[in-house]
Amino acid sequence: MDTRLRERAEEFLKTEDSFRTNAFKIICVMVKLLHKGPKQFVDEMLQSIFFLGRINNPQYTPNDILGDDYEIMMNEKFPGPFESYERKLPKRTPFSCVLDMVASSFGPDEIQQKLSEIATEIGNQDRSLRNTSSKEHKFTSSTICISESEECYYGASMSCKGKIPGQIMIAVSCLHTWHYGVSNAVMTYKPDRNKRNNFDGTMQLPQCVKCQAFNVMSGEEMSPCKSCVDLFGLKTSAQSDKKRWAHGHCAEAESLSKLLYEEEEIEVARVEDEMREQVMAEVTAHLEANLRLSNFDWDSSYYTPQVIVRDDG
Repeated sequence: MDTRLRERAEEFLKTEDSFRTNAFKIICVMVKLLHKGPKQFVDEMLQSIFFLGRINNPQYTPNDILGDDYEIMMNEKFPGPFESYERKLPKRTPFSCVLDMVASSFGPDEIQQKLSEIATEIGNQDRSLRNTSSKEHKFTSSTICISESEECYYGASMSCKGKIPGQIMIAVSCLHTWHYGVSNAVMTYKPDRNKRNNFDGTMQLPQCVKCQAFNVMSGEEMSPCKSCVDLFGLKTSAQSDKKRWAHGHCAEAESLSKLLYEEEEIEVARVEDEMREQVMAEVTAHLEANLRLSNFDWDSSYYTPQVIVRDDG
């Protein structure tokens, strides 16, 4: 019995060390990129990480992640995340902010390599931790996707660990972040992965739209999972993984959403407004239930990243 309790305690410490360590690592990565890209992506990522720390069990405060001195410095530069993480919901998970920072700072031929380098840096084990693994809370996405028609649009899979955080962020994305076409497709399926009755927003992408996922670490091409086949009519190979991720978890959703926002001439099927409102109400109710389970006192608003204009000098 003592051995089992000790093993559970060690696993607990491993998990929490990885949250604090890897949250700090990815923040440092973004700070290094500040001289190249927009500051609002750092602001947005901080709020997303702080929120995930707030709903984690046990909770993590910004001070737990940053420490006293670094918290003071970051609070001076990015006050919004510190003021809002206990009340407002982020619109995206952390690696989506990293992806946009990289995409805005590097050329098309450099983006995938840079993301791979960042994911490798975050995933490397911190030798100062006792036999710990950094795989529990990585804050990096396992896949990215490039959707292309006239231009290329990058998306990342959900970079948060756990069933409830994942469901929260997929619901947020459906309600407030993604293009309505992607949102309708994802909301066609309930969180239990069963299809809704009397609501079908799934789409069949036109041939002009190409959609290719890649492993972040290796750069290897990946076939769509069965859920993305359900949602977007993507073709998968006979040899592909038969995994069915939660609908909306994969990088295809974010990249296709960006494409549809920008290339408005690409049409997606409309659904009946009254039925969509009903489904959105159901998604909202499920979101609120998960927030209550997480003891999060939501003020019903979403965080808008601040465009920082302060002169650092």
